[in-house]
Amino acid sequence: MAQYGSYNQRPANQTRDKGRYRGKDEKKRAVLPEITAEDVPEEYVDAADQVMRQLIQPSSGENSRPSFSITTSKLRNILTLVSDIYHVESRRTAETILPESYAKLQMLRIRVVYEAGRDEKNVKPFIQKSRLLSYIKGIGKDRKKMIRFAHYMEALVAYHRFYGGRD
Repeated sequence: MAQYGSYNQRPANQTRDKGRYRGKDEKKRAVLPEITAEDVPEEYVDAADQVMRQLIQPSSGENSRPSFSITTSKLRNILTLVSDIYHVESRRTAETILPESYAKLQMLRIRVVYEAGRDEKNVKPFIQKSRLLSYIKGIGKDRKKMIRFAHYMEALVAYHRFYGGRD
């Protein structure tokens, strides 16, 4: 092993890997799937039902209700952000959403990503199965898509409650 200076050092652009040095650019990087834009399905109520059925965790006792890893409060916090946009856009007739609504939609996307990263055990599976990020990305600036997404989010919250979701 080469020595650099009076200490056993390696150049700053190299990392140690199983006794060998190699440049940082050569490190293997995990390839993460890209989040692609999708439209909320026309049958969004059935889609919400299916998502919540997949997320039900078996009950632990004989008389206990099934549970979910995601809490009602997490769902309702996301719904509140969606509802803020919905209430503005539902009263309009233009085909595109307002720039302010688009900015809020992008902030919603950031918030959903943050919550999923913060709670990978409970929130992330919900975000992935419900395809929230793909659907948010698919809205773009289309007002009708935004309204359909808001209804889908309401359906998710409703089925969560119907199947026994609690805080």
